[in-house]
Amino acid sequence: MQGPHGPFFARCARYYSERGLQTHKINFNGGDRLYGWADHQVDYTGGPAGWPEYLAGYLRQHDIHAVIVYGDCRYYHREARAVCEAQGISFWAFEEGYLRPDFVTLEQGGVNGFSGVDWSAEAVDSYRPHGRTHSVRVGQTFWQRARFAIAYYLVARFFCREFPGYRHHRPRTWLQEGGCWLKSLVRKCWYKISQRKYLASLVERHSGEFYLFALQTQDDFQIREHSDYDSIDDSIVEVIRSFSEGAAEHELLVIKHHPMDRGFCHYGGVIQRLVREHQLDGRVVYCHDLHLPTLLAHAKGLISINSTVGISGLLHKTPTIALGRALYDLPGLTHQGALSTFWQAADPVDPQFFQRFRTYLYERTQLDGSFVKDMDYAVEQAWLRMAPVLASDLEPVPQAEEEKEYVAA
Repeated sequence: MQGPHGPFFARCARYYSERGLQTHKINFNGGDRLYGWADHQVDYTGGPAGWPEYLAGYLRQHDIHAVIVYGDCRYYHREARAVCEAQGISFWAFEEGYLRPDFVTLEQGGVNGFSGVDWSAEAVDSYRPHGRTHSVRVGQTFWQRARFAIAYYLVARFFCREFPGYRHHRPRTWLQEGGCWLKSLVRKCWYKISQRKYLASLVERHSGEFYLFALQTQDDFQIREHSDYDSIDDSIVEVIRSFSEGAAEHELLVIKHHPMDRGFCHYGGVIQRLVREHQLDGRVVYCHDLHLPTLLAHAKGLISINSTVGISGLLHKTPTIALGRALYDLPGLTHQGALSTFWQAADPVDPQFFQRFRTYLYERTQLDGSFVKDMDYAVEQAWLRMAPVLASDLEPVPQAEEEKEYVAA
């Protein structure tokens, strides 16, 4: 179904097809079609209401044995998981890596809060590592992601009349989405200049005296599905209020905007209002593209809702609190008390337990590579992980010519 922006799913389909499996791709818009490839491709042109019935029929008609998606919380994918469960079909979900930036996540059944992995401390402690070693360094991927995203949304807009029933998981038009990515490019350059002295100032003057609040994207399904917040704004209101009541007067709160949300929203207005309301002038810093590992190395504590930045904080032994439901929110890793107690007596990170947790996480859920760079590493490892399920009861079949049909429901 829908994959990450770019050719990653197409490469997966070709790789699986070359190994004897028949692959199918369902497109929901022109952007999906742009990056799509499979032995059989179809365009779903109906509306959301007709999607579950259409998919159930398609899976039966073509004797599908596994469904693969990117992001298990999108409407079309959430319904697909329910259909797969009803028909006893294997459901696999890709997502951005729990470990960043050199990994992607792949789990059977769902990811994050829907993960089928046992994330209890007992499971982590009893796990026997297989000795997997990391094989690739991906580095920064912003420019590749931006290029893929802009092309995706422009093509989707161009062919929108061919998909009249499609409803995107983000509440913006194609032009707005593309415009936001262009704005993100401009802001990235501007913040590099305007905030170039922020990091040095924090490290030299306030090392060990500031808390880092790492924001997530405003459309993040982890906020909608796996936290009690209605928006990022709500979390900012709570954190600033609690900071004003519980932190020492010489301490700072550094609020870092999510880099993938740079062109889509800005919280400067709400932060300034809250600073005035709680009389925190000079104690709250709102930043964008500061080097995250350096911030974590010098922070007194990290506040996250359920972002994977929390895992990075644990790696740096930075006391961390998760305000939402997160798979790493375990005794020995994160602060187990309320936010109000975090400022004065944060639970420390147990480095030995974290190493066991990280190994468990890596070997159970992570693939080396990324969706936009070093894709072949991730494609090959995804095949190795899925092959026992995908190929166990299928006979090798010849590759068919790509077919396309337009279906409305």
